[in-house]
Amino acid sequence: MDFSPLPPVPRPRPWLTVLFAAVLTLLAGLPLGIFPLARASFAPAAPPDGHISLAALREATLDVPPWPADNVQGPSGSLRFHDGAVPVDPHPVADGRPPYGDAVLILSVTYGDVDHDGADETIVLFGCMIEGGSKQLVAYDRDRAGHIVSLGQVVATTGQIRDLRTDGAKVGPDGVVTAVVGDYQRCCADRTPQIWQTRGYALRDGRFTQVSGERQLPLNPHVTQMQVSAGQLVLGAPRGGYRTGTLDVTVSHVRGAHPSRVTILFYAPEGLERAGNKWPSVKAQADSFSVTEAAPAVGGNVTYRFAFRRKAAVTGGEMTIDLATVPWMSQAVPWSSAVTVPIRTGK
Repeated sequence: MDFSPLPPVPRPRPWLTVLFAAVLTLLAGLPLGIFPLARASFAPAAPPDGHISLAALREATLDVPPWPADNVQGPSGSLRFHDGAVPVDPHPVADGRPPYGDAVLILSVTYGDVDHDGADETIVLFGCMIEGGSKQLVAYDRDRAGHIVSLGQVVATTGQIRDLRTDGAKVGPDGVVTAVVGDYQRCCADRTPQIWQTRGYALRDGRFTQVSGERQLPLNPHVTQMQVSAGQLVLGAPRGGYRTGTLDVTVSHVRGAHPSRVTILFYAPEGLERAGNKWPSVKAQADSFSVTEAAPAVGGNVTYRFAFRRKAAVTGGEMTIDLATVPWMSQAVPWSSAVTVPIRTGK
C-alpha cells in the first residue's frame, strides 16, 4: 500500500468569492444594450435594374407625361403599348389649335445611370405623330418589386424646340442626358434647312433640368411662325339679288424670320364673289384666289378687311383662308397659318 502523503487541499479564499458575487450583481443590474455585440456584416442591396429592353418596352404599360400644349396632342398617363405603338382615335379640334396625332410611338431608346444609384436607367424617345408631330424624352427605372416607374420628362418639343433627333439621346458617365434639339420639324419631302443644338439635362430634386448647352436657338432665315385669324363672314340683307358682307383677317408675326410681305389665299365656295372696289391686286388660281399685302411688324399684327357677296338665295357654307410669306418661309407651327371661316346670313 502507498502511504505517501496527499497533496494539500487549497484553502478557500473568501475575498475572491465575495468579489465574484459582487461583479455578477453589478452586471445583472445594467441594461443589456451596453454589452458590445458582434456586428453582423450585411452587403448593401443591389439597386433595381432599370435597363429595360426595347422588346419589353414595346409590349409594356408606360406612364407617358402630357404632350406639350403648343404641339401635336395625344393621350398621356398609363398607356399600354403593343408593337411599340398606341393608336389614337380621331379627335377634331378647333381652328388654330394643335391637331391630334394618329399614334403614340416608341422611336428610340438609350441607357445610362441618371440617378447615380450604380445601375442603368432607360431613356425613351416617344413621338405623337401625324405627318410630323410632338416628341418627348422620358426616363424610366424599375422599383424594388420590378415594376416600371417614370423618373420624368427630360425634354419635349415645345416653344423654340420643334424637333428631337431620333438617334441623338445619350447618357454620359456623369448621368447627364444629352439630346439634339432642332428648330423645325420636316415632314415628307420637306427640305427646309434645320438648326440643331446639343443640350444636356440632369436629374435634380426629382426633375430634369438643363445643365449644359445653349438655351436659345439662333434665327433661322428659312423658318418663321406666322398666325392668321378671322371671325365669321356675315352676309347681310338682300339687295339687288345679292347679300354682301365684310371679313376682317388678322395676320400676326409670332417669332422667327420676318417676311416683307404676306400672301393671303382664299378658298371660297362656289358662288361667293369679291365685292366692292377696295380689293388689292388679285391673283386667281384654279381653286382659289390670293392677295399679297405688307407683312405686320416684327412681333406685331395687322388686320385687313375684305368684302364679299353672294346670291341671296344661297345660304351656309364656309371658306378656308391660308397664309404664305414673301419670300417663302416654312412655318414652324403649320396649323396656325390657316383658318376656316363659317358663312352666315344676317338680316
